[in-house]
Amino acid sequence: MPMEIYSESNEPVVNIFHSPVIELICALHLLTDAAHHQFELKWAEEMLEAFDDDEKKALDIIKIFPANGIELLNFVLDSGELLDIEAFLKHIENSDIIDFFFYILNEQIEKSKISKAFVEVKERYKIQEKIKWLVEDEQLMDFFQEYEDVKLKTVQILRTIESRGFAEKLIESQGRINEGIEYIKNYLGKDTIDSILEKVSGRPRKFFTGFREYNIIPSYFVSPRFVRVFSGDKLYVVFDCRVTRDKTQAMLNELSTILKVIDDKSRLEMLKILVNGKSYGKAIADVVGISTPTVSHHLDILKQAGFVKEEKIRNIKYFYADKEKLKRVIEDLSKYFFSAE
Repeated sequence: MPMEIYSESNEPVVNIFHSPVIELICALHLLTDAAHHQFELKWAEEMLEAFDDDEKKALDIIKIFPANGIELLNFVLDSGELLDIEAFLKHIENSDIIDFFFYILNEQIEKSKISKAFVEVKERYKIQEKIKWLVEDEQLMDFFQEYEDVKLKTVQILRTIESRGFAEKLIESQGRINEGIEYIKNYLGKDTIDSILEKVSGRPRKFFTGFREYNIIPSYFVSPRFVRVFSGDKLYVVFDCRVTRDKTQAMLNELSTILKVIDDKSRLEMLKILVNGKSYGKAIADVVGISTPTVSHHLDILKQAGFVKEEKIRNIKYFYADKEKLKRVIEDLSKYFFSAE
């Protein structure tokens, strides 16, 4: 396990390594949403086609999770298990059911309220309102009614992914992962660790300041480009190893895909509408001057690309633009055309 450590008493500890456990969670997260598939489309399609009906139902449960399974990283912090997948899965299997739901709800809901939600319907709706799930009422009921099955299916789908060529894919991607490790190591000693992470992630330095231990983990499957989780004074940063290999080429590939998505007058008009506020299909159709089915088609494309999100209010689906995603695209376009590199 490659790592680098600052050993001076006044300096934080910095560990750089690859984690098969975190990689498995990221692979699961990638499979839950077509918008994440783009860089590994063939692998994702082959994996999904191989799932039987029971395995598809297990994956559907993960899609109900507020962050589509990335919350399982909380179990990594809880168990401390980063290398042994089977030990990690056993830890989830043996976890208390309330603790399990506490972690997959990303520690946002008190355990007492989770316990009530198992038996009280009104408590489920309170949780739905706080977390802003985009789920149907029936899904919400099943999620809390069949709570033991939720845990069983979570472990099942993780084991399924691991058993279907996951290890071989990690071996195949090891070169890129090692490049990610070397990329970070080259910065060590030249800048502070929070500044290094700011460069890697594109996020403000304040997100990474003040920790005593930094665990930096390049990933092949992570989507979006990086994930930050922390517990006490320990920070874990998972980042996409691709952006370290050839940043210009990686950016070019991503921008090319994005520009194809928005290379349509109607979709651009729809995005502009949704940047300014929430709207629904018929209203959008009236403004843009196209049919409602055509609007639905365009919305599906924009949702898959991550530009548009939806929220169900009563019986109406409202759509709105992911402004942060659009801002990042505009920033990336500016960097690509005007960077001095």
